[in-house]
Amino acid sequence: MELLAKLLVGTDRVKIMRLFLHHENALLSAIDIANKTKSKSALVRKELSTLLSMGFIEKKKNRIVTLVGKGKKAKPKAKEVVSFTLNNEFPHNQALKDLLFDFVLLDKRELANRFKSIGRIKLFILAGVFIGDPKSRVDILIVGEGIKKQKADKTIELLSAELGREVTCAIMDVEEYEYRFKMYDKFVRDIIELPHETVIDKISQKLI
Repeated sequence: MELLAKLLVGTDRVKIMRLFLHHENALLSAIDIANKTKSKSALVRKELSTLLSMGFIEKKKNRIVTLVGKGKKAKPKAKEVVSFTLNNEFPHNQALKDLLFDFVLLDKRELANRFKSIGRIKLFILAGVFIGDPKSRVDILIVGEGIKKQKADKTIELLSAELGREVTCAIMDVEEYEYRFKMYDKFVRDIIELPHETVIDKISQKLI
């Protein structure tokens, strides 16, 4: 228990641990980890050092090939880079997975609030990882007006980095959603007829 308490210190460490646990056999450089978790490089290096000392991850040298030069004069050049991977023999991996990937108890209203700035949301549905159903078509469905795609993509990117796995999100304007709903579109119907949790709904009443 004491080791687990030490492991689960700080948001950035949790993000990094989720990343390794979700990509069990991946070799990740410090730069990869910083990019994927949206964490500062100096902080990532510090957390990697701690996780290495606890035996959660292992350090390995990874040989990569890059092109040096431009155009036809570019030549392949091999170099070794330091990478990190999950220690599959670490005794608490399964317990950590059960704990860190249990998103069912997340504050659903707070999740919806993260998307407030992307537009006027009329329907916000959670499924997939947020209800513990791997068969769901998406993790989030958002229907709204004046949706700012770039802002939405950025919010999803940050959420994915926090959870250590890609969050799948379907975004539609109201007109498209209403049309697909009335036409019994399979994708839309699968989302609303299979298990899900509705957080915001300002649209369904008029479709009945």
